[in-house]
Amino acid sequence: MRNTVFSPIFADGLPLRWRIAGLLIALALGAWCYAPGLQAFFAQDDFAFLAFVRLLHQPWLLFTHNHFPDYAYFRPLGVLLWWLVAAIAADAAWPQYALNLVLHLGCVAALYTLLQRLRHDAPLNAAWAALYAAHPLAIGTALWLSDRFDLLATLFSLLAVSAALAYAAHARAATLFGLLGALLAALLGKELSVVGVAAAFAAIAIAPRARLDAKRRTIALAAITALTFAWLAWRHAMLTTSFGGGTHLPATAAFATGTWNWLRAGAVYLFADPRAQRWACVLVALAVVLWGAAALLARRETTASSPRLHVAAALLVLILLPGLVQAPVAARHLAAGIGSDLFFFNLIVPSRFFHLGLAGLICGLALITTPQRATARSPALRLSVTGILLALLALVPLSRQIAGDYAAGTDRQAAAFAAAEAALARAALPAHGCQVYFLHTSALWGFTGLSDSIAKGLAAQPERLAHCLVSTEQPAWTYFVRKGSVQADDYRPLHPLEVAGKPFPVLEIGDTEALYFTLGEDLRAAPPAGAIFLEYRDGAFVDVSAAVRSGELKPDFATSK
Repeated sequence: MRNTVFSPIFADGLPLRWRIAGLLIALALGAWCYAPGLQAFFAQDDFAFLAFVRLLHQPWLLFTHNHFPDYAYFRPLGVLLWWLVAAIAADAAWPQYALNLVLHLGCVAALYTLLQRLRHDAPLNAAWAALYAAHPLAIGTALWLSDRFDLLATLFSLLAVSAALAYAAHARAATLFGLLGALLAALLGKELSVVGVAAAFAAIAIAPRARLDAKRRTIALAAITALTFAWLAWRHAMLTTSFGGGTHLPATAAFATGTWNWLRAGAVYLFADPRAQRWACVLVALAVVLWGAAALLARRETTASSPRLHVAAALLVLILLPGLVQAPVAARHLAAGIGSDLFFFNLIVPSRFFHLGLAGLICGLALITTPQRATARSPALRLSVTGILLALLALVPLSRQIAGDYAAGTDRQAAAFAAAEAALARAALPAHGCQVYFLHTSALWGFTGLSDSIAKGLAAQPERLAHCLVSTEQPAWTYFVRKGSVQADDYRPLHPLEVAGKPFPVLEIGDTEALYFTLGEDLRAAPPAGAIFLEYRDGAFVDVSAAVRSGELKPDFATSK
């Protein structure tokens, strides 16, 4: 028997060719479920990222400057990937989705690596990885391009935990450096990666003394702690440099409410997904029953083994800590629960809350449902296999459908947005005071609030619009412009946004700025004479600037802040 963290299920393990084939099947299954999403269009926040990176000329500043206009986030690795793909593919959507697919498959491979660390060459490792690859929560997270940060957090957190367990078994300097590199990449991907840090820390801190001496344990824990505090300090410096301060944590009640919302929504996604047919929910429930029975039988079949408290602690952190870490956001975004709104996009977005926790849950199920040593006739093993097959039978067609619905739902807006770009391409834009107002766009999902980002993100030549402010009857959430191109005379009668009586800070990164404006009553009374007004009619945008200036057409501007 090989000397690994845990004894293999079979004395000799699975042959290499079967392990490779199993992993390839899991990856192929994940790719097949996701494939319809490659035809999808951009959605919501995607346009803001696209507009920002297409105007950004200094991508290295993403690591030395805040780059989220109106949030206290510092996620340079994910934004850099946006920039790299846009630099190659401009405004094409499918390369961005292809990258998300690669990251999704990377998460599957990282999960398989962790399962291999937990149970070397166990025959069901690839099957459990396939379940993650095809699960609607994993597919849903990968579909929305703006959730790329969660893919990075999960990918590198799983690799970090795997490295931590490897270090706990055989403390080597190379393993520790790999662990620290994975943690740094995870933290630069998304703040949620503190979960991966905590899981890796627990795996080493509670590792058996027989495997890890005090000196090497102390070195590793000190290195993880130093890296985490260095990242926190750097993140704080980046946010306070341009954001004007940190954020205020919500009250304890908000954490309690958010954690409860997270648990409740997660249970719905796992057992009663509103997008699933009833028969699929029944199959998933039956699979859970079989896994429960397998866990009971596995305990009877398992003989005495080395302590595994450090593994249990690491997995529990992966499963449960995401709920607490995300509680302030879940308190607001998951308040209504899952299923109250069946709009395809609103069922996709919450998937990110459970992406990392689902990986930890699958690892836990893989451990407790199979004995450490079992023959092919093991009842526990057979029940586990049956449960996985039933779950895949229910979830694979559901995930494929979700990807198809997402592509179809986002594509509905593509033609109208292309019409907006065509109208802008025809318009004679002034060199100064360039303001564009799209009228009657309420029927276009995602246009209001993102008008400026849509215009510049999808433009064939975004630099042509870099000095323009593009709105609807409501102000855009953010206006991305070339630094110094918009002066006070250029934005009147728009008003700089104020929060609590103070001007909202302007984000400057390199030669790109993010500005914020509101619409006032003076705009309703006297629209700017040089502005361009484009009205949405029958799938096209018509220039009605003359009618607005003459008073024949009076836009219904929203003047509230």
